[in-house]
Amino acid sequence: GWWFGPKVGGDQVWAYNSQKESPAPPASGWRVPWDGPVDPGLRLSSGGSKAAHDGRGVPHTVPPRRGDEDDRRRREELRRREEESQRRQEEQRRRQEEQARRDEERRRRDQEERKRREEEDRRRRREQEEEQRRREAEAKRRREEEEVRKREQTAALSVRKVIQRVRIATPETYDSLRGELEEILKDRLEEMGSQAHKVSEEAETTLKQAQKRIDEVNEKRAEDERRREEEEKRRKQENERVEQLMKEAGEKVKEAEAKVAEAEAGAAGLGEQKDAEPEAVLEAADAAQKGAEGARAAIDAALKWFGEKNPELLENRASRGNVMEWNHLAERLEQGRRSLGKLEEKAAGARDRASRKKAALGKEQERKAAFDKHDLDKDGRLSRDEVLAFGKAVHSFDLPDEVLAKIMLSLEPVTFERFHPLHQKVAIAKLEAKERVRRAELAVRQRKLEEQRKALQKFIDDAESLTVSAEDSVSKAEVEAKPLARETDLPADEMKGVATNAQALVDKALEELRAAQEKLQRAEEDSNAEDELKGFGRREIGRLHSRRERAENRVERLSGTVKRGLDDATRKAYAEIDQKLTESVAAIHKHMHAEGKTGEQLFADAAGGGDSVPRDRYAEFVQGIPELTLADGQAERLFDHVAVEGADLSKERFLEAIRFFYKCVKGTVANQELTIKSKTVRRLEVGEIVEALSGPAKEEGAGVRRAKCQALRDSATGWVTIEGNQGTPFLVQYGNFLVIEKEHAKRPEPKEDAAEQEPAAEKAEAAAAPEAAGAHD
Repeated sequence: GWWFGPKVGGDQVWAYNSQKESPAPPASGWRVPWDGPVDPGLRLSSGGSKAAHDGRGVPHTVPPRRGDEDDRRRREELRRREEESQRRQEEQRRRQEEQARRDEERRRRDQEERKRREEEDRRRRREQEEEQRRREAEAKRRREEEEVRKREQTAALSVRKVIQRVRIATPETYDSLRGELEEILKDRLEEMGSQAHKVSEEAETTLKQAQKRIDEVNEKRAEDERRREEEEKRRKQENERVEQLMKEAGEKVKEAEAKVAEAEAGAAGLGEQKDAEPEAVLEAADAAQKGAEGARAAIDAALKWFGEKNPELLENRASRGNVMEWNHLAERLEQGRRSLGKLEEKAAGARDRASRKKAALGKEQERKAAFDKHDLDKDGRLSRDEVLAFGKAVHSFDLPDEVLAKIMLSLEPVTFERFHPLHQKVAIAKLEAKERVRRAELAVRQRKLEEQRKALQKFIDDAESLTVSAEDSVSKAEVEAKPLARETDLPADEMKGVATNAQALVDKALEELRAAQEKLQRAEEDSNAEDELKGFGRREIGRLHSRRERAENRVERLSGTVKRGLDDATRKAYAEIDQKLTESVAAIHKHMHAEGKTGEQLFADAAGGGDSVPRDRYAEFVQGIPELTLADGQAERLFDHVAVEGADLSKERFLEAIRFFYKCVKGTVANQELTIKSKTVRRLEVGEIVEALSGPAKEEGAGVRRAKCQALRDSATGWVTIEGNQGTPFLVQYGNFLVIEKEHAKRPEPKEDAAEQEPAAEKAEAAAAPEAAGAHD
């Protein structure tokens, strides 16, 4: 059929259409999801335009536009028709070639089948009826299983063909066949379904075995060369030992055959006297058996010698003629053993016949005594009451009146000659009575089993409902989590909301899958508890297990996506509030400069005369800073970001939070005074971080803005130009006190001599002077 999804060969499927004969994707009849009902709202159209997507991620047709859109559609329609015509012609040609090949193959098979049928006609006539019944039963079973195994077998067969080629690979072809096997496993893994794990294990085992075999082949090639050199040296010694063994074997066989001939002579007349007394026959049979045992002991000793020496013969690599002669001698011993077996059978048969004859004579006397025992009136026949008493005494069974009447009707008069049939009829009547009781018990048992089957089916149905619900939850969660899988620039709050909703669906799906698994386990345990119910619902349970495992795999992948989304949302939320803190520091310092206030004065305003700034006053304070825009709740999150474990901001912490930092982006110098002509403190390197202590203030001589800063690496303090009079930046705002604390703690302390700093600072001052004296922007 047709499968609809976002990627060829991917593991995500949006819809499925079972129209296998359609050469192009059908326009309608799609199941959404792939194992759900047909969705009439999903219709596909061919063309180059991209399909829009609805809320579920399923494409739908974009409404046509006017003007050049109609022209484009007509051109596409003409192109589609031409492609369809070419495809049909190619399909027709392929079908004709395939039909010709099939006809030729059919003719060849017909000729072979006709010849085979002529040879097997007589045998088939005898087996035809039995074979037909077997085929009907087999065909019925196969039809039931075919639909389930068809797709899996096709995919598994294609992989196993490559596996088979790997099994017979040579050292020259192994690497290419290994690559081919890995490629087809990758392509056909999903198609193999329940066989995927088994076939993958076969492939892995085959690769290991093939590698081992190839290593052994290479080793064997080297070993064979060495053995060939030693072979000739051993051959001469082996031939001498073989000749000696053959001589000893001939003598052993002659001795054993003489013993067998002696035993056969002793049992020659056994069983010929049919009218002999049983005791005489038993005595003759025992004598024959004793002679046979002596001969067998000789045969066994010789065969044991042969068994012990046979490895030595083979180790010495005897010639084919010697081996054949050795086997012939051993066969003569086996022939002697078979002769002794026949002799023993003959003796045992004579002994058995004599024993049976002796036992029959004794049994006849016992049966006569038993008849006389139950013939109480000694009239030579058993009456109705005597037959009834016989049933109680011998069979422990009270004969019902109707059964007794039938027995008497068929056997009366019950003489000694009819005593044995009486035994049989009473025993049969007793068995029939037990069978009636057994049938009643069986009916009760069948009713109980039927109730248990219904209960098991209820477990299976509940598990299926839970599985369907879990699959639906997983599908919804996948749709919900799509923004997390893409590289979309969502706000942290929105990302967290999406991840939380998806996680709720994932948790619901996991709970339903666990409940489904418990239902299936209960069904399996209950069915295995009764022999008659073993295997009940096995196919449905297996199918549900497969669906549950696939859903669990989807949940596992989805959980990873959701977890990454939550982690990203957390990091993004931290980055956003950290950036907002940096912005607030810039706005606060701008406010301080405009109002002419210090940090301590600003703290006093924020604290309202108190020793610390609580959360609500801090929020009110930052919301009142001009040029600082805050979203709802962002002021409170700023407080949580800078506060220590949620405590009120002390004066020290407040002043820390409003510290303003610059990063040097172009090499410049720090001077002791505001004017750039004052004495240089030292040079600032690119990437160095400084803290603004006051300013910025305008240096009137050069017309540039300067700020009094303190270097973090060595606490050097001086006035630094923020940007040149032509707009070239020297310092830019960088982070906040939290960022600085993290980064500054990782940096090693600089080791630069003051004597080296002074010339460098003078050069920087000289380089900065021309720009400071130049024209303003």
